[in-house]
Amino acid sequence: MKLFTAIAFLLLSLLFNCYASVKPNPIEGCKRIQGTPGPEDIAIDRETGILYVSSHERRGALVDGKLFQINLNSTTEPVPILIDTNYPKNFRPHGISLMKKNGKSLLYVISHVDLESPVHTIEVFQMEKTKTTHIETILSQTLISPNDLHVLSDGRIFVSNDRGSGSELRAYMDVLFGIKRSQISYFDGKTWKLFQDGVTLGNGILYKKVNGKEYLYRAATTPEKIYKYELIQTGNETSLKEVKVLSFDTGPDNLEEDEEGNIYFAAHKSMFRFLKHKDNADYPSPSQIFVIDKNDSTKEIYANDGTEIPSSSTGLKYKDRLYISQVFNPFILSCPLK
Repeated sequence: MKLFTAIAFLLLSLLFNCYASVKPNPIEGCKRIQGTPGPEDIAIDRETGILYVSSHERRGALVDGKLFQINLNSTTEPVPILIDTNYPKNFRPHGISLMKKNGKSLLYVISHVDLESPVHTIEVFQMEKTKTTHIETILSQTLISPNDLHVLSDGRIFVSNDRGSGSELRAYMDVLFGIKRSQISYFDGKTWKLFQDGVTLGNGILYKKVNGKEYLYRAATTPEKIYKYELIQTGNETSLKEVKVLSFDTGPDNLEEDEEGNIYFAAHKSMFRFLKHKDNADYPSPSQIFVIDKNDSTKEIYANDGTEIPSSSTGLKYKDRLYISQVFNPFILSCPLK
């Protein structure tokens, strides 16, 4: 298997941009917020200004992860605060989604409990001013390899799996040959199912409602696309209708909506350099942040070769600043926006 992994790594490097670099597109005045190992995903409570961080050290020996919170409205420099709570066993957080209902704030967190079996869960935390409590573990056979999720106040949950079922070998083959087996897990409030509309290497997922219609945006990293679907309700059955495909020359990651309805997303220019960075914290992997406006037009607003922040995973706008998270290194980048 080690030999196969090495061969697959070489093929991936040849197929996916090898040592590709980005043209610098800096934002002056960016600052690091240190202290969150592997802050892969972030979510904002826009009422309180609290930024929640999914933190997991993904290098070296397998360890449990944690959640952090950062008060972005603090009168002093924002500092990550470790959330002390009754974490479930083998908590290894990935994508997160904050949902509010009846005055309660609930944070839904994907956790990779057992990577060998594999077993994945969604852990639910109730967020209060003075405490955080783990209140539920959600299990479903449709959670094949969950990467990101979006939870609605009506109980619906959309989860982006980044691969199909089967072995690591099958996952490599899917990527190498562009086989679309990464499906969306959907919970309608009662039962789980898999939408049949698969992609290759699914990533970030985002729900939007526009003029009475419901849409899902879903990133697919290696084919370098974002798919836009309309949710179609026929009786009790929900399905997806593909309405647009946005193509790029870089691999999109997580998707976040701002106050005006624009979608921000981070991207990986080179999967080869991303994998090299995974093995070496000092090896630069390019970071990019884009914005999709209400007409689905896209603009790059930030790009760096990886020396300022490597392997960006999420771009989130709050008030007049852009917050950029990453997959491996222990800090978030805070940048002023004009």
